[in-house]
Amino acid sequence: MLFRRIAGHIKNQDWLAVALDFVIVVVGVFIGIQVANWNDARTEYQQETSALIALRDELQASIATTQSRAKAYAQAAAAGRRSLAFISENDRCTEDCWDRVVDFMHASQWQSLEINHSTYRNMRNRGFPKSIALSEAVDTYLAQGQSNVAAFEIMPVYRSLVRQLVGVEAQEHYWRNCFSLLDGVESYVLDCPEGISSDEAMVLANTIIQHPGIKPNLTEWIGALVSLPQTLGDQNQAAQRAIDLINKEIKRRE
Repeated sequence: MLFRRIAGHIKNQDWLAVALDFVIVVVGVFIGIQVANWNDARTEYQQETSALIALRDELQASIATTQSRAKAYAQAAAAGRRSLAFISENDRCTEDCWDRVVDFMHASQWQSLEINHSTYRNMRNRGFPKSIALSEAVDTYLAQGQSNVAAFEIMPVYRSLVRQLVGVEAQEHYWRNCFSLLDGVESYVLDCPEGISSDEAMVLANTIIQHPGIKPNLTEWIGALVSLPQTLGDQNQAAQRAIDLINKEIKRRE
């Protein structure tokens, strides 16, 4: 309709009317583009807000996961310390030898320190978050996490060594009664019932104690574990800093 009217104005050489119609067309197109851009920006803004909430959930979950792994590793380190102390003070085991075996097994526990960051990876692929400070905070956290993963990427020699010495029957009992895995969280039971006879436990404990590779490899492994409370604590603090920035940004958007 508008173009037919413009054509009529041109035919009648009414140039003022043509100019006015042209301005109307240009302004209409401009407003249409601006409205579309505003809608796109609003949609993107809402998408980023939702993504930030999901990222906060992911970071909070990773903190909880790291805390549970730190707790499990602290149990393993404590068992390793007790085992090393016993080896240093005793040539052989004569009583409560099943407890010694359990400690040797607890000390051999290993878990990957890998953390999930799929939400953040997807956000980056979509160009989120827009905040440079927030991106840098999450990147710093992930860099710390990857450094810890790399440091514990290879299972300890001690783990393989001691499990070669503990018989299948004793290990089977250990996994049923001395080890717990609930909702992905590992824990190690100290006061678990004996899985083999006292005489068998004595022989097994002394076999482990007297093996020349046990003490040096256990020392190396426990020496690595003592650094974890600090490094994992620093990692979670970095995650919390990122969460604080997310909370600040979400509050600003409300």
